[in-house]
Amino acid sequence: MFSKARLYFVVIASVLVLTACGAGGSGELGVNDVWARPGLADGNSAVFFVIDNPGENDFLLSASSDAAGAVELHKTIMEDGNMKMVQQMNVPVPTGETLFKPGDLHVMLIGLNGDLNPGDTFTLTLNFETAGQKTLTVTVREP
Repeated sequence: MFSKARLYFVVIASVLVLTACGAGGSGELGVNDVWARPGLADGNSAVFFVIDNPGENDFLLSASSDAAGAVELHKTIMEDGNMKMVQQMNVPVPTGETLFKPGDLHVMLIGLNGDLNPGDTFTLTLNFETAGQKTLTVTVREP
């Protein structure tokens, strides 16, 4: 039979081991380096970030924010010598890193509800097929 002290030790050691195992290899999708371009009320802006997906393939299904009237997933493409943005119904997020960067994938904020000035912050929620919702704090900065 275990003494109380030994039982506490076993329980605490087990919790520490389980925590360490979860922290090191959970494969949880993460979103980092989140920022947006400045913009004027009723205008548009764009949000960029890095998705780190060490786990299974996923899809970014949608995004939402109170900062704008509409929020869409976009990709900038070259077509017939012209750059244009094309709305994406979803974005594959393969295992590895995907960068939402200027000139490529981004979240478009359409009809801003107020000015977005450098240093301002707002929230953006990304909806993933497998990883679920990720609510992020977005900082406005110059590119």
